[in-house]
Parts: sequence; C-alpha cells; structure tokens
Amino acid sequence: MKKLFLVVAALAGLSVLTACHGGKNGKLAEGEFVIEGKLPAERYEGACIFLVPMRGPHPRPVDSTFVNKDGSFRFTGNVEHVAVLRLALKSRFGIQDLLVVTEPGVIHATLDSVSSGYGTPQNDSLQSWKEHLGNYQQGMAQLSRMKQEGSIDSVSFRLQSTALREEMGNYNYRLLMGLGRTKLAMWINQESLVGSLDSLRRQELNNLLRDTTDYSKPQIGFHK
Repeated sequence: MKKLFLVVAALAGLSVLTACHGGKNGKLAEGEFVIEGKLPAERYEGACIFLVPMRGPHPRPVDSTFVNKDGSFRFTGNVEHVAVLRLALKSRFGIQDLLVVTEPGVIHATLDSVSSGYGTPQNDSLQSWKEHLGNYQQGMAQLSRMKQEGSIDSVSFRLQSTALREEMGNYNYRLLMGLGRTKLAMWINQESLVGSLDSLRRQELNNLLRDTTDYSKPQIGFHK
C-alpha cells in the first residue's frame, strides 16, 4: 500500500516544461499511436493538456495540445511510454489524471472525475488492472471501517484482508505473465505492484520484467 501512495504522489508532482501545440491529422503510420480524447464539452475549451512520460529525467520530454470546443483533443506520436494525460494546473480541478501506454494504434481516452482509456492491448489491460485495483482498495477500506466500528474481530479482519491481498497478488501475477516484457508490465511490476505473492513468483516476475533502461541518460520524448 505504501508504494501505491507513492505512485499517486508521483502523479500529482510531475513537472511539465513545454509549449502547447495542436496534434497532427492523417493516417496512422507504422508504429504510430493516436490518442483520441474527450473531456466534458465547452467547460474545457482552449485548456492545455499534457502527455508526460512517467519515467525519465527532469524536465520530462512531453507533448501538449489544446482542447477543442466539443471537449475533444488528439495526440499522435511514435514513441512508446507509460505516460500520464493531465490538464494544466489551472484547469485540473475535478479531472482525474489518466495513465496510458502510447503503443501503436488508436487509444480512446475519457478524462472526467473518473477517467478511463481503452482501444489497444496494453491500454485495455491497464484499464482492467485499475478497476481491479480499485475494487481491492475499496475492500480493504471497508474491512478497516468494520474493524474500527467493532463489527468484525481482529481474527476475521486478518483472515479477510489476507485473502484480499492474496487474490490481488494472484491477479497481478496472471496479468503480468500474460503481458510479458511490455512497457506496462515493467511499470506495474516496479512501481505499483500490490497484493501478496510468494517469493518464487515474485522473483519470477522480477527476472522477466527487470527494467534495464538507464534513466539518468536523456530519453526519447514525444517531440519529433
């Protein structure tokens, strides 16, 4: 759980140094991604929205665009990252940041009080993981409230919370082994793996998904 809170804090603390510009139109080239995004119409017209890699040196190499009158926005590129979509600070209240994987294909992103993304294999898996993680967090929070209220005893709390952690760990293991050595699997494994796993499966994931990128060196960004 501590690592999860650190991930959330990292999302909140990303710094962005870039100028806003519009996305390109046209057909997808080989290896290209397109993010077709949507915000609540009119309210965010003209707002600047950023696409920021989750890893790399500061300042991060980023891309940005403006929100159209109907709430739509668009990004294109050909570099794969686990990245975050987020509005400029003055427009951000009430809109949840959205993690995306900029893999080739068309990615559909909806930014609202609860944001979501889908359309490519890793982004479909990421959305499923986020929903599963949300259910896990809700379950743990409910158990904590029940314990504080005295509606369950310490033994029941320990058994049920252990079961939830084991279920989440099993889900993560199946998901990451199925994804293989992808950007998403390496990010989840390193940054935000929650739940309980035995040492053998934990080591198996670490061996498979160890990130060998040297992030102290300049990384390829979204600008071409």
